Amino acid sequence: MKKLFVVLTSIFIAASAYGLTNSTLIDFALTGNADNLGGEGDTNELVPVAENLYNDNWVVWLNESARLTENRRNSYVTNVDSKGNNGAWEAGKVLGIRVHFPLAAWNSYALVKPVYELEMYGGTNGTKYTEGKGVIHNVGEIKSISSWVYGRNFLVSYFVNLQNEFGELKSYPMGTVYFNGWRQVRWENREYLPNVRDRVLVREPLYPRMVPSIKLDSLGFYRTKDTQGGDFITYVKDITVEYDVVVVDAEEDIDDEGTWQILKTENDRKQAIEAARIREQAELRDLEQRRIGDGTEQQDQAAADNGAAADTGAAEEQAQ
Repeated sequence: MKKLFVVLTSIFIAASAYGLTNSTLIDFALTGNADNLGGEGDTNELVPVAENLYNDNWVVWLNESARLTENRRNSYVTNVDSKGNNGAWEAGKVLGIRVHFPLAAWNSYALVKPVYELEMYGGTNGTKYTEGKGVIHNVGEIKSISSWVYGRNFLVSYFVNLQNEFGELKSYPMGTVYFNGWRQVRWENREYLPNVRDRVLVREPLYPRMVPSIKLDSLGFYRTKDTQGGDFITYVKDITVEYDVVVVDAEEDIDDEGTWQILKTENDRKQAIEAARIREQAELRDLEQRRIGDGTEQQDQAAADNGAAADTGAAEEQAQ
């Protein structure tokens, strides 16, 4: 458990920087290869990483007014091969996104997300979704967010939606995808102060505060009523975050977590909530799949019976 939550050091300056760090929040070249998404040996996990994060398993959620049958049927993601981008990255997988927006002139949006919400502290040592799989721990003030996106000249706005360790959701506008080909779009924190002398410095409580973290909630694509509806196509390679590190690793005289286990209790509570939600979604999807399967089998049986009856009728006609 000590590895799961880094014990905060003796003096934590909330606004101070220990140096900017660049970390990959999500890399769809990694999630596009199931061999990279093996489990960590946890036998009690309801949803393996591969099942959750594999590119083909992501889903598209449309806003309520856009959730027509045709739009839902034609809005989905797929695992796409990329030849690479002039040395920026090698050939590999990217996330292909198709959204069928309403043809009528009204505002609408689509959220692209994993089939199950990511667990902030899931798996062994809280690392189930770290290292390019949707979660970053030890995140202070965010300076910038960047993402490689392949545009097809659609005047559609792109957002990255993140949750913090308290479950608070924030959207970061990345700009439009009104261009053709690969481009690295970027959100810049205009209130970020690189000089520590310009910052307001305060002391913050240490243990048992959670180490600040972020996780990917979804990718958002927004289309205004003035933009042509119908099919929208784009591709996303990755999302990278530039931020201040909050906690510096240091040896402490006393193991707070080993003594009190407050963070473990809180972590277990959150994992129980996440597990219950995942179990509910898994059961509903399984029931729906079985219902559709049963319906398909009944239709196949009915077709077979009709075919047999037709053959019998034809045979009787020939006999006559």
